[in-house]
Amino acid sequence: MSSPCRAAASRPRRWQRPETTRAAETLLNTADPHLKSVIAGRSHFVFLGAGALYGVAREGALKLREMSLSQTEAHHPLEYRHGPVSLIDERSCVIVLYHPDTIAEEALVAREVMAKGARVLGLGGPGTVELPVAGPADVRPLVCLPVLQLLGEYVARMRGLDTLAPRHLTKVVTIG
Repeated sequence: MSSPCRAAASRPRRWQRPETTRAAETLLNTADPHLKSVIAGRSHFVFLGAGALYGVAREGALKLREMSLSQTEAHHPLEYRHGPVSLIDERSCVIVLYHPDTIAEEALVAREVMAKGARVLGLGGPGTVELPVAGPADVRPLVCLPVLQLLGEYVARMRGLDTLAPRHLTKVVTIG
């Protein structure tokens, strides 16, 4: 007879379930036709995310910076309104990773930056391009991550860069 702990350990976690993979694939396929238009003419990229999505916002900014040699930054949506928002203009693209618990507040930030000339990719909420994100809050980081990777690829291509050979980066870092 198996113990309750062993039975629980053998069940797949929510992020390991097929529906999470399907949600990520659906979002990626939905986003793909819109990404080139949202980044066209943009050179300043801002990623906003709260809770677990803050880490994904930082990862998206880092990957886009590495892949496309672009100016990127990542912030918590509500902290962004206190200073960094002053950099927004018609060259900005803001990627908002909406958290279901704070969508109303994040939507206010999105509207503010759109009014200042930014294009907004709204993953799970309002934006210039709005894309629904399926699944509960705890799997949204995994569902959104492939879209952010594709975004970086498209920005790099727009700039004529090869993402398989990023400048000054190697697959292995050695300190010697």
